[in-house]
Amino acid sequence: MTDTVTVKLHVEGMPDYTYRAKRTLTPEIVRLTYRLGDLDPVNGIHPIYARIEGPAVDGPYDVDRQTEVIYRSHPQHWPTWLIALGAEHCPQRRG
Repeated sequence: MTDTVTVKLHVEGMPDYTYRAKRTLTPEIVRLTYRLGDLDPVNGIHPIYARIEGPAVDGPYDVDRQTEVIYRSHPQHWPTWLIALGAEHCPQRRG
């Protein structure tokens, strides 16, 4: 079993995230999970996956809280701001 560490961040003011053109989410909490000892990013992404949590709007009046999980093996779903956040908070890079 590989050891992992998760970094929980409260994010305010990040751009809305649209997941696979299904729903738009306003990020409030991001959890970045890293594999310890995994020093090199894959597809330019350090965390093995991210969970983005916040209010989501699926239709004009349907607002609820959602969590989307995205994996680094699917870089097309990672916005630039999330890639930068993942690199900035990488435990191996911070020492």
